[in-house]
Amino acid sequence: MKKIVFLVFTGCLFSLSACDNGFEELNKDPNAVTADRFNPAYLFTTGQYNTAKGDETTSLNYAEPFVQHMATLSNVGIFDFQGDKYVYHKGNNEAMWKGTYNAISGSSKLIEDVITLSKDKPQYYNLYHMARIWKTVIYHRLTDMYGDLPYFEANQGYYQQIYKPKYDAQKDIYAHMLAELEDATAKLDASKPLYTSADIVYAGNIAKWKRFGYSMMLRLGMRLSKVDPAAAESWVKKAFAGGVFTTIDDNLFIKGTDKAGTQEVLTNGQSWTISVSGRSPGKIAKTFFDYMKSHNDPRLKYTVAVYTDPTNVATKNTDPAVQKGMPNGLDRITLPKDPSYNPTAPGQEHQYSGVNRDVFGKLDGPRMLLTYAEVQLLLAEAAVRGWVSGDAAQYYRNGVTGAMKMLQQYDVSATIPDADITAYLTANPFAGVADKEKAFEQINSEYWVATFLNGYESYANVRRSGYPKLIPVNYPDNETGGTYPRRLRYPDDEPVLNAANYNAAVARQGADNYKTRVWWDKQ
Repeated sequence: MKKIVFLVFTGCLFSLSACDNGFEELNKDPNAVTADRFNPAYLFTTGQYNTAKGDETTSLNYAEPFVQHMATLSNVGIFDFQGDKYVYHKGNNEAMWKGTYNAISGSSKLIEDVITLSKDKPQYYNLYHMARIWKTVIYHRLTDMYGDLPYFEANQGYYQQIYKPKYDAQKDIYAHMLAELEDATAKLDASKPLYTSADIVYAGNIAKWKRFGYSMMLRLGMRLSKVDPAAAESWVKKAFAGGVFTTIDDNLFIKGTDKAGTQEVLTNGQSWTISVSGRSPGKIAKTFFDYMKSHNDPRLKYTVAVYTDPTNVATKNTDPAVQKGMPNGLDRITLPKDPSYNPTAPGQEHQYSGVNRDVFGKLDGPRMLLTYAEVQLLLAEAAVRGWVSGDAAQYYRNGVTGAMKMLQQYDVSATIPDADITAYLTANPFAGVADKEKAFEQINSEYWVATFLNGYESYANVRRSGYPKLIPVNYPDNETGGTYPRRLRYPDDEPVLNAANYNAAVARQGADNYKTRVWWDKQ
């Protein structure tokens, strides 16, 4: 037997092509998962979910207090809204970046895998184009928070052995995202496989996906209004012609799957810290509260704020008359000196209004990513600019109505009666197009309210539009010297792990600090 084996092996040395027939198939594990056998739709589901559930920490702790939706007395700790005082916290500053690029669970890695594995495969036709659209959701938020970053070479360690990806200029990233939206949205085809179970947003509804794609194009197009108005107008017109969201039923959101332990903890064990019973909870910021109260906004009563008696957390009062917002930039030492503070009230932060956890704190509640309200308000601004047809006042009314109506998607208890919405619009009519700046201020202030708890989008639009005009805080040892923050810092290990590309980005964009503006935010 040994002699036979030797002879066969010797023969193979002289005729490899003749002797390896069948060997390769014999050595394949029939149960192994390979690229040609794996369904990338599974990755798509997780990629969608992780987009909303994987990077909330940075939004809550920086973006939300940056736009003065939220305030806190604390400046230390993991979940303490460091953006309230523009102070640096390594974990929360880096959470979005690290979560997005995570080699295993990162949303960008998962979606990049879907794109690679589905490209040029007829059975995955729509999945491929859906993934291209979803990629813009991931990256536009990331680049809006940090500026230039790895994009074209990102997540290519396995496919192209690129372990130190170059940072791409935000201008180039935006150009590619818009081009991808245009091409991928147009190519979606309802006659091809729909992947209804894999798509946890629209269940493969191609009509909704097309409206989503063009609504994203509208958002990204409007983002260029300050840096490149001509390009902004062109993309806004394309989006408008393609067809954007038409009702709140088109809203893009991800819902959680776990109803247990609601109101306190998110997936990954991350706390919202908007609990009114914690030691250092986030509270409704005075800027936000006062704006809504001065406009007699019904959202304040029905959904947003609640005062909880610190001696009995089960006792709640949603009457704005007995509530107040917490000023930004204060701590436990400086708060008692503020005029808003009542020294006879029990507790310190507990005399201020917190978020209504029964509406916004549910584990199985939605995380809004893009809404009909935002789309209509952007169209109102575009109409004022003369970029789209239609009545700016009607777009404005649609936007405000949509923002109020969508709250019922969080919880039925947040349903605002039609009469209250009508009364609000009557008391706060559209400013008109004659005074464009006044119109822009009104539209974008409503956008700010409509994006409550969607910190990434609210922060981006405040920087783009300049409204509402927020008064910066100047807490000791803050990162900006008391000026309004324009971005976050890159992770601390980037100058070490990807030094050459990091240095090139900093040389091109500007100093790696909170004061440097991203490309579309240039003065």
